[in-house]
Amino acid sequence: MKITNELKTGLIVAAAIVVASIFWLKTTNFSDKPYRLKTQFNYAEGLKADSVVKLSGIEIGRIENIKFIYSPETKIELTLLLDKDAKIHEDSIAYISSSGIVGDAFLGLTPGSPDKPFAKNGDTVSSEDPVEMRKIMKQVDAIAGSLDKTLTEFRELTSNVNGVVKDNRTKIDSLLLNMEQTAVNFKEFSEDIKKNPWKLLSKK
Repeated sequence: MKITNELKTGLIVAAAIVVASIFWLKTTNFSDKPYRLKTQFNYAEGLKADSVVKLSGIEIGRIENIKFIYSPETKIELTLLLDKDAKIHEDSIAYISSSGIVGDAFLGLTPGSPDKPFAKNGDTVSSEDPVEMRKIMKQVDAIAGSLDKTLTEFRELTSNVNGVVKDNRTKIDSLLLNMEQTAVNFKEFSEDIKKNPWKLLSKK
């Protein structure tokens, strides 16, 4: 069978492609590609697709996708796209925080325990839900109401036993004044927090 020039050229090209493919497979490090982890929250205010992911405070990736999971209960599932060099142990905890006082929300990851294996591509890590601001405000209101009630009861008590505690009147008046001032200060604090909730994140 006579081999034509066209066939020779085709064989040479095919051989070159095979050699190039083998060389590429041997020299390409597939671990250089970023990898994905997942985590779930009950409440994830402030996070969005492309929000920053940090490990011990250092940016290592972004949130690739956010979706709802409805079974067996409603959860928010986040898919994280992480840098190839970022190593997180499988017992790492995901949490939500913000940069500075009024900065953007980001997803933080703890390193995890050194004696645990590293999380693999596609693994799901545990999470820690943030405290909802509305729950904090409800607790603040409840404490303020309790202070008012206690102050009222204390006034009634000191009024009813006025003769018995005559010798301690000065101390009681001082205590009552301090309680009243504490109640006023707490009310002012709670009103300020309702208007400026970011102050709860401020570190003096």
